[in-house]
Amino acid sequence: MPTQDPLPSAAASPRSTGLNRELALLRVLLLTGCLAISLIWALESAFGQVAPWDRVLYPSLLGLLAVASALLTWAPRHSGVARWLAVGGFNLYVPVALAHVLFLSDGPPDEYQLLSNLYWLPMAYGTAFVFLSMRSALWLSAVVYAATFGVILWHVHRGDMALWPAYLPPMMNNLAVAQVVYVIVLIGISRLRAEAYRNEAKLDLLRQMASTDPLTGLLNRRAMGRQLDAAMSLVRRGGPPMSVILIDVDHFKRINDEGGHARGDDVLVEVASRLQAQLRLSDALARWGGEEFLVLATATPAAPAAELAERLRQALAGLAFTGGVQVTASLGVAQARAEDSVDALVRRADDLLYTAKHAGRNRVCTELPPDQPQRVPGVTSM
Repeated sequence: MPTQDPLPSAAASPRSTGLNRELALLRVLLLTGCLAISLIWALESAFGQVAPWDRVLYPSLLGLLAVASALLTWAPRHSGVARWLAVGGFNLYVPVALAHVLFLSDGPPDEYQLLSNLYWLPMAYGTAFVFLSMRSALWLSAVVYAATFGVILWHVHRGDMALWPAYLPPMMNNLAVAQVVYVIVLIGISRLRAEAYRNEAKLDLLRQMASTDPLTGLLNRRAMGRQLDAAMSLVRRGGPPMSVILIDVDHFKRINDEGGHARGDDVLVEVASRLQAQLRLSDALARWGGEEFLVLATATPAAPAAELAERLRQALAGLAFTGGVQVTASLGVAQARAEDSVDALVRRADDLLYTAKHAGRNRVCTELPPDQPQRVPGVTSM
């Protein structure tokens, strides 16, 4: 029989979900970067504009991005290394290429190579703020800015700008100021993004708290009520049969009195885990209140639901719990009728549960309709 995870409602935390989405976005960005570099390389090759250093830097950068993408895909635990490979490679490219443009030319710099490198600077800062933490992005942006414009200032100090076209020096000044503005804008965007992540995580946590029981991690009564309403709607429209199983831990007050409420809580958590392990993927389990649990068995008439209930009873009665506590439960099984409301259906299951209690506890009591006369061993039929 296929089973569910022990506590499905606690499967994915808001933080892990947000991280998975972020890693998926980073993989897309890395792929986009690889495509962009490949396209630029192809276009520059077609026009004969590939610089000698770019014949080495382009494939090196593509290799770094490919390795980073592979790490994010197949080894996400190394996402920190992948981020620094991608960001470091791209941010290192700009000052290295610029140094080649300025230091390897005897006369005025190649204007195409100079400007084509400088207009990628905002993208370099942007990758830092997208892939890294705020502090790391600020440090890296400062280093890249200093390395880039430090080279230009060095040429100014040497008097090399006298060889440049008249419009280039003021353009360099404008670009230097513009880079500072870019970084300030990116800081603002990064802060807004962090705030949006925090708000989303809080909202996800609130949704989770509104639908789960804080002790067992199961669905709570409100969330199960919504599922019952949806299942009843299908039954009323002639859909497949549906049954509910109401479960009550026997003598739970005695467990609390003898072991304390902490022991009682431990027992409820273990009961929830053992019940969940017996359920099918199509079943839903909720803590209905106190020591009561409710199973929604979709597409299941009363007889198979009674068999499932008996397996649940045996799963609890056949094993000793933490601290040597012996736990049994009484169960009531009711199949939904087209004229039922959710309250009426649960009330019938509750009546059957108390019939099981009065009959001696540790048993299943069900009502089998006339078209299902078969009996389930260990189950009392009404």
